[in-house]
Amino acid sequence: MTSNIRRHKSKRKILSRVMLYALVVLILVWTLAPFTWLFITSISTQAKLNQIPIQWLPDHPTFEHYAAMFNPANPTGALFLAALRNSLVVASTTTILCLVFGVLAAYALARFTFPAKNMLIMGMLSTRLLPTIALVVPFYVIIVGYIDPIFPMFDTRRNLIILYTSFIIGLVIWIMRGYFATIPRELEDAAMVDGCTRLQALTHVILPLSVPGLVTTGLLAFLLAWDEFLLALIFTRTPNAYTLPYFVFIVGSSQYYQSPAAVAAGGFLAALPPVILAFIFQRRLVSGLMAGAIKG
Repeated sequence: MTSNIRRHKSKRKILSRVMLYALVVLILVWTLAPFTWLFITSISTQAKLNQIPIQWLPDHPTFEHYAAMFNPANPTGALFLAALRNSLVVASTTTILCLVFGVLAAYALARFTFPAKNMLIMGMLSTRLLPTIALVVPFYVIIVGYIDPIFPMFDTRRNLIILYTSFIIGLVIWIMRGYFATIPRELEDAAMVDGCTRLQALTHVILPLSVPGLVTTGLLAFLLAWDEFLLALIFTRTPNAYTLPYFVFIVGSSQYYQSPAAVAAGGFLAALPPVILAFIFQRRLVSGLMAGAIKG
């Protein structure tokens, strides 16, 4: 009787593990299949893409579309390089601003008590709860109608940086506030007893302990800024401020359109930097997520 129960439990354990692995494989395929097909399309010729039935793997892959993207003499390549430069500048600057000001605000909210503190926290978080489209019209009126006649802002990278920061910094403050709350106050109290100021205690004690959370939050801010499309669509008109999501849109729907393979190459290159960053900071990212999960 006991052996039958053990065999039954062993079968259930094996079945649950097989189901878990099958679910992981399904999620993996669901996630990577579009990205894989995008790459296959980008290295295929136009004739192979028009072939019926579909040829899943090209016989003679070509990287001419990638070469064209990095060729400044090519109109599409010049546009891609401008969009890549703009995306790197806008996303990196937005991430730095969000981390610098967001960390200071998060620390203040985690350590100090003052009137309307909870209301302020919910107000900052609401910037992510509201759909972007709901704020586009008032932003457009303010920027184009009032600011731009005095100080040029429309169709500039600094405008996108300000807009992206205003939307992302609330989430950064929310995440880092929760992370700072898990760090014992006694650590910074001991540092201040030894002669450190509050700011020195933050920079020399709290921030080194918060590196996993900073990396995770910074990567999230960078991804949000990198992938933003609607604001770039509304507030840019020329390569002065084009970003890569907007570049993919105009390449597929304007005079720059060449072929589905060219659009796929641009889309693949636009999606590649966040993936590379995730691999580079993989350990920090996982440790930051695990720390947040364990510490609550």
